Amino acid sequence: MSSHVPTITDTQNNLVSAYATLSFSYERFFTLNVNGRYDGSNKFGSRSNEKILPIWSISGNANLLNILNIKSPKIDNLTLKSSYGEQGNMLDNQTPNLIIKKGGMNAFYNELVSKTAYFANPELKWEKTHSFNLGLESSFFNSRLMIETEYYYKRTTDAFMDKRISDINGFESYVVNSGVITNQGFNVTVTATPVRLKDFYWILSGNVSKVYNKIETAPGTESYTLNDFISGKAVVKGQPVGTFYSYRFAGLSPVDGGPLFEDWEERQQEIGTADQYTFYTSILEASGRREPDITGSLNNTFTYKQWRLGTTFVFNCGAKTRLFRLFDGVSGARQFSSETNANRDLKLRWMKPGDELITDIPAILCGGDPAWERYSNNWTTNSGYSGPKLHGNAYTMYDYSNARVVDASYVKLSTLTLTYEFNKQQLERLKLGRLAITASAYNLYTWCNSGLRGQTPIQGGFTEVQLSDTPSFTLGLNINF
Repeated sequence: MSSHVPTITDTQNNLVSAYATLSFSYERFFTLNVNGRYDGSNKFGSRSNEKILPIWSISGNANLLNILNIKSPKIDNLTLKSSYGEQGNMLDNQTPNLIIKKGGMNAFYNELVSKTAYFANPELKWEKTHSFNLGLESSFFNSRLMIETEYYYKRTTDAFMDKRISDINGFESYVVNSGVITNQGFNVTVTATPVRLKDFYWILSGNVSKVYNKIETAPGTESYTLNDFISGKAVVKGQPVGTFYSYRFAGLSPVDGGPLFEDWEERQQEIGTADQYTFYTSILEASGRREPDITGSLNNTFTYKQWRLGTTFVFNCGAKTRLFRLFDGVSGARQFSSETNANRDLKLRWMKPGDELITDIPAILCGGDPAWERYSNNWTTNSGYSGPKLHGNAYTMYDYSNARVVDASYVKLSTLTLTYEFNKQQLERLKLGRLAITASAYNLYTWCNSGLRGQTPIQGGFTEVQLSDTPSFTLGLNINF
């Protein structure tokens, strides 16, 4: 049994911490660890009862081979481990008092001016997270097969979320404790040696992780804008973090090829008085999450005498992405601009009645076309309407519709490496400690959804400029004297 109780003071970050540890082991059966700590912060102002946050955890492991009296030559290790604890978090850019920062000289008034550096936020509290982990480590056949599994569950209460306020305050939003977020998932790691001979052996290792997360509370009704929902920045109750929304595409007009949508125009009396949160979550469709919920890798190492070949494959599943905006290369008058590239998919656009059966890409209607007026505005742009707005014209809505959403799952050959190691006799002749030559290649190939049409899975139509992974090659020489 052992224990330790130190105290740490961090004057730069206005924090004080003290912690204690206690460990207990019983022969070769199990080990139990208890950790306690408190963090203090003066970011809460005069509310002394909220300056201190206790942080604690209980963890342990049990040797199942000894406890269950398992005596098998095929099983090397079987250990169960678990932990549970609580921790807190405080943002660095928050303060209970309004902070004014001295500015420069104002040329109009010929006076020194100041500006607000930090908005006063005296009601902010600790964000708290409760965590539970359960895992099993196992090893078989003289460590030729090792498997490690883990399940985790995290629940965050008083999570930090942005609340929109009137800009008359000098800020458009501030942070509040109003969120409850749950995260859970599992990890599996396997390492095996399928072949082990005198001059050749093969090591195979891989891992896979699955994540589930969900927002359990709804944010403020005016917390997020249309662009926040379109880009996946909005927090929506019951949806995973990073969920983005899209317009519901209803096909192309058989008359002129313009894009049609289920935008609740016929139900505007019903939705027109709704708050911003209800309006967008009703009219828009949840298209998926930007980040994958299943990730993993597979590594192979083949060694033959002095040669070593290594490969790494990575895979991501469960993510969705948006194709690049199709009509960025077309001006507001729906005419091509010589200064901007146009997407080659426009060659597949609607051009005559009947094309709506074989394509979902709208026709290009010029500004002088009478049909253009039907698509240049939607019902939320009417002068008598003052509620939340949709995008101004149907072509922009098309770029952000579910017709442009594609599965972003992929498998990628991430790394290929070939190494030649000089042996002991060769090194003695060269009077070197080690000499190795390595040729490596990265991002060689990606298997993904053909619907991406040349766009890589890690790219998405959420920002203006994005660079894709391109293959690269290196040749290295490692010398030790």
